[in-house]
Formats: sequence, structure tokens, C-alpha cells
Amino acid sequence: MNFLLDVPENKMKLITDALQRNEVVVNKKGRVIVDDDKCIDCGACISLCPTDALHFNMDERLELSFEKCIGCLLCIDSCPRQAIEKM
Repeated sequence: MNFLLDVPENKMKLITDALQRNEVVVNKKGRVIVDDDKCIDCGACISLCPTDALHFNMDERLELSFEKCIGCLLCIDSCPRQAIEKM
């Protein structure tokens, strides 16, 4: 069973240590960036984003809301142009 947790940065070590003491495997995820030069605004990543961090703006361009991104990285593999990268 897998869980995706959004943990405040200042509590990361405390929570990670507690989980590992209880033999839980912890994989830290990261945030992503979108390379506007590579992105063709196809929207393939939008359908996979569980928090709507990726969306189209009023100009029909792909936009990333960093505050909504939980770092699940599902969008990376969906991009046909490799325009989304882990920070």
C-alpha cells in the first residue's frame, strides 16, 4: 500500500524518522518545473495531476501552481516532449 503525504518542510525530518522507526519505506518526492520552450500545451499532464497544480490559463497555455504541487511526479512521464522535470 502506498500513501502520498504533503508534509510541512519544518516537520519533514521528525515525521520521516518516526515512519522509518516503524519500518515504513519513505520516498521523498520533489517539485517540478515546466520548460516553456519544450511545452506544446497539449494538456496530457493535466489529466494526471491530483491537485490541479497543472492547468490551462486564460491564454490556453499550460501553467503550474507551485503552491498546489505535492510532488507526486505523475506528470513527468505523461509529457510527450519531456518538458516537465523534477527540480
